[in-house]
Amino acid sequence: MSSGESNPRQADLEIAYTRLSPSQNPGDKESSHPTIIFLHGSESCHLEFSRVAPFLTDDYEILLVDLPGHSRSKAIPFSFDNAINALSHLIKTQVKGGKAHIVGLSLGGFIGLELARRCSELVLSLWCTGCAPFSGYRHWLTSQSRLLSGIIVVAGRLATERIFWASLGVEPILGFRAEVKNNQTMTLLRPVFDGLVLVTLENFAEIQGVRVAIIAGGKHDNVEDTVEAGKVLRSKNSECNAFVVRKAIHWWSLQLPEVFAQGVRAWVEGSEMPKVYEPLLTAIS
Repeated sequence: MSSGESNPRQADLEIAYTRLSPSQNPGDKESSHPTIIFLHGSESCHLEFSRVAPFLTDDYEILLVDLPGHSRSKAIPFSFDNAINALSHLIKTQVKGGKAHIVGLSLGGFIGLELARRCSELVLSLWCTGCAPFSGYRHWLTSQSRLLSGIIVVAGRLATERIFWASLGVEPILGFRAEVKNNQTMTLLRPVFDGLVLVTLENFAEIQGVRVAIIAGGKHDNVEDTVEAGKVLRSKNSECNAFVVRKAIHWWSLQLPEVFAQGVRAWVEGSEMPKVYEPLLTAIS
């Protein structure tokens, strides 16, 4: 992982985002609702959460961002440093109180964890999925960034709209496939994988003062790695926890949006997680 702090002399970066706000009472000048920022996965964009957000917009200010290198933020080169810089600037300038709840999937989860490590004062809580540090063949494959990126680029060009959605087993979202295809470039993917392969449990051990839920999609994610990540997080904060949703794929914001949103709401509000979220840690972990 990179050094641990964004360069203080670097200019503030402005990433694109979509704001979804609850209805306000007449006379209210600004929203008093807590803010949740959603961070999408690699190759994806803010549309990834378009089915999740409607279950939360009555009670929360929602910011759906496009991470550096992706879609509307394509002009900003991807790196973990740029992502942390841009998110820090977003929270400081666009979030009331200068603190937000963070939700991240896959790459977005890794970035959320890094934000919590570097800038814990900006994070009220973190809910992340599909983002345990890689081990075994997954780590080796990710380390081959040129090979893996090339495979994804070629596969993306060959896959039709029908094949893309059939592989996920979900109904299409208008415009989403086109955004993913446009984001599947060597320029974006190689630095993404080069950054992800450097993430370790030691990085997670440096997170202080942030309540973190790390979740595995039971069908695609590595549950054992999620357990180990959860143990490290809990060793630093007893309020952290790890869960598995057995029927979830990796990209389950598209597959099970209501279940996804229910877990986010429960974690943000500090209430009991839905029963479909199976705890992975014992009371003494």
